[in-house]
Amino acid sequence: MAPNPFDALDSHRYVRLSTFRKSGEAVPTPVWFARVGDSLYVVTGRNTGKAKRIRNNPDVVLAPSDFRGRPKARDVRATASLTGEQKGGTADRALRRKYGWQYRVFEFVEGLRGAADELVFLELRPPVEKGE
Repeated sequence: MAPNPFDALDSHRYVRLSTFRKSGEAVPTPVWFARVGDSLYVVTGRNTGKAKRIRNNPDVVLAPSDFRGRPKARDVRATASLTGEQKGGTADRALRRKYGWQYRVFEFVEGLRGAADELVFLELRPPVEKGE
């Protein structure tokens, strides 16, 4: 069995998530992520640019990075989708476990902004190789 390309991300706190405009131009954004099995999960707003771009093109590129999005290692390709998962689900629990108080502060601020109901979870999976 081939190793999961996400293994290279396990020890990092941030990844640079690059989504693609219709023109093909990459738009990199540093994000928090948590791994559950063979998938990574990211939380974002339902109407953010990255969510809109993923709806149009699920192909993304990840790179371990610092909090500003400066890459620390080589890129990893993935396929992204918006999940129907709600707060308290697998992705939310994994992010809460990994980021602890920082995640709770994020949730609190989103609640104050009235945006807590607008949060969605992205699932990132290794791309399926052609011929599989």
